[in-house]
Amino acid sequence: MSDSHGHCDAFLPIIGILCVDIAQPLQNLHGNEVHSYLAASYVKYLETAGAKVIPIWNNSPRVYYEEIMNKINGILLPGGAIYFNKKYCKKELTNDSYSSAQHIYDIAVQLNRKGKYFPLWGTCLGFQLMLTHSAGVEDVRQDCQPMNCSRAIKFEDEKVLQQSKLFANISQDMREKMSQQPFGFHFHKYCITKQRLEMFKIAKLWRVLATNEDENGLEFISIVEHKEFPFFGAQFHPERVMFEHMGPQDHCHHCISCFKLNQYFARFFVDQCSKSDNRFANYDDELRHSIYNFPSIYTAPLKLHWQHCFLFKADVDYKSN
Repeated sequence: MSDSHGHCDAFLPIIGILCVDIAQPLQNLHGNEVHSYLAASYVKYLETAGAKVIPIWNNSPRVYYEEIMNKINGILLPGGAIYFNKKYCKKELTNDSYSSAQHIYDIAVQLNRKGKYFPLWGTCLGFQLMLTHSAGVEDVRQDCQPMNCSRAIKFEDEKVLQQSKLFANISQDMREKMSQQPFGFHFHKYCITKQRLEMFKIAKLWRVLATNEDENGLEFISIVEHKEFPFFGAQFHPERVMFEHMGPQDHCHHCISCFKLNQYFARFFVDQCSKSDNRFANYDDELRHSIYNFPSIYTAPLKLHWQHCFLFKADVDYKSN
């Protein structure tokens, strides 16, 4: 946005990313000192589309999420690996992201019903959590063949796409490329099918926009959006194609055209978040919440799943005034 003199609108949406319970490889390095983490690729993914980023804690009471979600403009629920049922957790691990995502989903529904525009995006695990909490059950996922590969997507029919927010204005050229190029990186062993949406009585709430198949031919949902609220999700990882390069063991298809296709989703979500009227009280308050107040490590030499991660202790909080 700019005025007649060419001056740009200074507002950049501030998007929260939910911290994920510490992954086993990171815990092996840091022990119980670190409670949660964020892959920096999610931060860079949103920043390149014009957003600022803050971390959202995954071990806080509901009132915290209510307060922070009235200051920021949207939340991204990232990928990761957690237990959906706490009783199956290994003794040293937690699953706080599960209950935190439930608070976030429920509050986002309330805000939108009150007329306060608040978008959500779920990637991989975040996509699965969003649909699970929409159903109000423990887990809507099912097993599928483990995937570590890039795939093109199979779009739903034209009528469905024209009804959607996400794809209504997509160019024909981009649609064709998404249908033909292996741009979407899948790294998961659970899937959600159309049949599962029917089984858990949420099929009428969600619009399936695209699908994929696993090695056994099981069709699963790749891209979805809520029919009423600005909630969107993808089973694949748009951020990984651009920012995670894992060397010889990397099965992600990296190419310039793939970067552009994945950037479409970042730009769309950031644009949705820019429609939110939420603001921090002042610039200093905004700065003390920034992701860059917190420590990070370069993880690529450790041969983990990520190039760079932010790490958070259990008692972490935003910077003091």
